[in-house]
This record gives sequence, structure tokens and C-alpha cells, in this order.
Amino acid sequence: MSRHSHWAKVKHGKGTADQKRGALFSKLSRMITVAARSGGDPSMNFRLRLAIDHAKAAAMTKDTIERAIAKGTGADKEGLQITEEIYEGFGPSGIALLIEVVTDNKNRAFQELKHAFSKHGGSLGSSGSVAWMFEHKGVIRLPPPHPASGIPIPGGEGRVRADQDLEFKLIDAGAEDIASEDEGVTVYTKPEELKAVEEKIRAAGLIPEYTGLAWVAKDAVKPPEEARGQLEALQDALDEMEDVSEYYTNAAEEH
Repeated sequence: MSRHSHWAKVKHGKGTADQKRGALFSKLSRMITVAARSGGDPSMNFRLRLAIDHAKAAAMTKDTIERAIAKGTGADKEGLQITEEIYEGFGPSGIALLIEVVTDNKNRAFQELKHAFSKHGGSLGSSGSVAWMFEHKGVIRLPPPHPASGIPIPGGEGRVRADQDLEFKLIDAGAEDIASEDEGVTVYTKPEELKAVEEKIRAAGLIPEYTGLAWVAKDAVKPPEEARGQLEALQDALDEMEDVSEYYTNAAEEH
């Protein structure tokens, strides 16, 4: 999958421009606000805890987080009405995109998405047009195994994959699937089992770098070379939209 989740990469964005950082904080604040509607205590509201974790990883201040929670719980009576939407679309060469939107203005969000897709060789689709290409899953990312405890990959120039002991621990914790990559180990779960699996992983002495819910493409598609520039431009445009909280694509990553 291409750019599977930009929340998983916020720790790499410390040096981004102030404008992009402001957009990121707006996205995160809205995610916290929506999650807080189910309760303002992160110890009792797992979705809120995840949203706060993502905000802290992006260096959001405690005061900003607390204000976002207050808007969601109703303590802040002046908070705007925020809604959640999922849009579906096709990028250049028919690449599928699923976009999660958290907005206080549905019409503005729709028009901005429509313009971005049209400008970069794509189009918005109807409900269900691409959703069938994705599965909703819990995602837990772990750092790469230490070389001393991993199995060398033949021809991998020092890279290692998770050793069997680690895989057994993850399977025992309830992992549905495990992927070992250069950046680390990714564990997939059923959405409703994410919290329990994460707790078991932590109990086994493993510390996740990222935990969240994601739409995972069933099959990755390699975009033709001539479409990659347009696809990157479309993804950049989605990154910059404050109303877009997350997006997913079935485009295969370049290696």
C-alpha cells in the first residue's frame, strides 16, 4: 500500500512548515473532538486514547488536547458541529482511494475533494464504488527486531525479518496477520479486537510505535510510471486539506 497511514509517520514530520503543522493540528483536534463524544476519559474510551496518542506524537500541547476534548463532551458550548464522512474516488489510472473526512462544513469538504481529484487526473465515485476493495482492520506497528534476534534475509544486505519467537508472541496475542518490513513489523487485527491485542502485546514486553484503525487494500496495484506523478500530487493535496483526517489507496509502494 502506498503511504498507508500518515498518522503513523507524524514522528518524522517534526520539521514541517508552520502552515502544514497548523493543518495537522486541526485534523488531530477534530479527531479528538469526535472521539470524545463517546466519553472524555481516555482510560474508558479507547478511540479517544488513540486520538490523544497521535496528537502527542505530533507534539500537540496538553491545553490544545483538553480544549478538543471539551468540544466533544459538550463542556465547550461554543464548539462547532463536526461530522464524519467517508468519500470514495479514483485517482489517475483508476487507482482506488478511500478518504475519511472530519469536518464542520460538508459542502466545503466535498467541493475541495472534487476539485483536487479533477485537477490531478481522478474523480470522486459513488458510495460503494471502491470500498469493496478495502478491509477495515486494526493496525499495530512495532519497531524492527534487533539484528541479533532476527533471521537474516538472503541477499538482504543486513536486513532481518521477525524471528519465530516474536511471531509466536504476536500470534498468541491475537494477531490476524503479520507483515515484516524494512520499517518494522506490522500486526493486523479485527477492528473490535484491536484494544485487546494491543494490551496483550504490551504485556508481552513489546512497545508499539503506532496503534490505530485503517482501511487496508485487499490487493495492491502498481500504477503505471506515467501516473505516479499525478498520484503523488493528489496525495499531497489530500494531506494539506484540514477536512481530510486520513486516506487510503490500493497503490503499491515503490521499492
